[in-house]
Amino acid sequence: MKTKLLILAVLLLMLGSSVLATNTRVRTMGNNNMIVLDDYNIVLFPSRLNDYPNLVIGEFAGDDFYEMGVHWSFNKDNPWVLGTYISTPMIGRPTGYYDGSSFGNFTESFWTTDKRIDLYYGRQNFPGTHSFGMHFGYTRASNDYSDTTIAYKEKYYVYDFGFGITNAAKDYDAAVNIQFGGWTDELAGSNGLVETEPDGFMEVSALARHFKSYGDYTTICHAEVGYGKRGEKDHVIGDGDPATTDDMITKDTRVWVDLGYGVNWTPASNVLVVGDVGLALENNKRETTPSGGSTTTLKNNMLYFPYWSIGLDADVFKWMDIRLGATSDWVTRKAEWPGAEQKDKFASNDTYLGFGFHWGRLHVDTETDPDLFLRGFNFISGAGYDGNDMNTRISIVYEIE
Repeated sequence: MKTKLLILAVLLLMLGSSVLATNTRVRTMGNNNMIVLDDYNIVLFPSRLNDYPNLVIGEFAGDDFYEMGVHWSFNKDNPWVLGTYISTPMIGRPTGYYDGSSFGNFTESFWTTDKRIDLYYGRQNFPGTHSFGMHFGYTRASNDYSDTTIAYKEKYYVYDFGFGITNAAKDYDAAVNIQFGGWTDELAGSNGLVETEPDGFMEVSALARHFKSYGDYTTICHAEVGYGKRGEKDHVIGDGDPATTDDMITKDTRVWVDLGYGVNWTPASNVLVVGDVGLALENNKRETTPSGGSTTTLKNNMLYFPYWSIGLDADVFKWMDIRLGATSDWVTRKAEWPGAEQKDKFASNDTYLGFGFHWGRLHVDTETDPDLFLRGFNFISGAGYDGNDMNTRISIVYEIE
């Protein structure tokens, strides 16, 4: 695959093929994975896996090589693609929506690399002339312990499913994501007393986008809606006795909506400029009901109106591209709890700098630390500071064939 941005621009306008890049590329272009064609699109629309076969992908951040994936191709007459990913970030125990607090009275923290695997499957011309894709993610950990004085059984699990479809013209994508899980938290042995148990642990979302070309402009209309529920029955809070039931019932719900309009502009054969603007809302609610008491309701609602982003991808040399990006979320936050409420309005802004390097089949994308240019390396500037990294994130792609 040629890496010249002339090809990139043509592909964006024709919407007929893929753009080889990574998580880091779309991030440094203003976190615009929804509106930029890229192999990282598979996390949103699994059906796009069909456009990116025969790849090996590595992701690096935070001093770690945190994820590796391989896109395997099978059956040239009726092709299908299998994506296998192994990642190392610590997942953590189940948490609620309202404030991210932990559910489950676990003895073990479960802050380990318990994400077992991410699998992607893509098949062309299924159904009909469409491309189909699916994703499966599996997280699980458990711990059984016993001695002469105590025994307990603890585990948690999360299953992620995604299903996507792309039409033959590749100007329309749609996907549905489903997540469900739960945990076990009990004193094992002869008593078998439950300390905490889930009371709902699911999430469902749907998203879509549509591309339309106007000369050197391509517009992208996109939308996402979702609903999630997390709940816990705690039998030990207050009196510490798991023999009593439903000492505290906690239910968290989350609803989100995102509507946006993006643009890809190719003013020259080697330049891609992107922009996105939209409206998003996220409503979080927590209801807590103690045994024999009344329900207390907490709310934390966020409105992003507008959110907008801009980004640039342009070649400097045949083997190097520069990427610039910026995002701005205009946030209105309203929090409510018994007897009080708080309203905040603020803007959350971020900027990104990155470079892309191409050597034959190897492609390297970086998110660069601005200090590299502002201060130089320590041996040049003599600055005694810790943040002397050249890059904060790196992604690599190798084309197998």
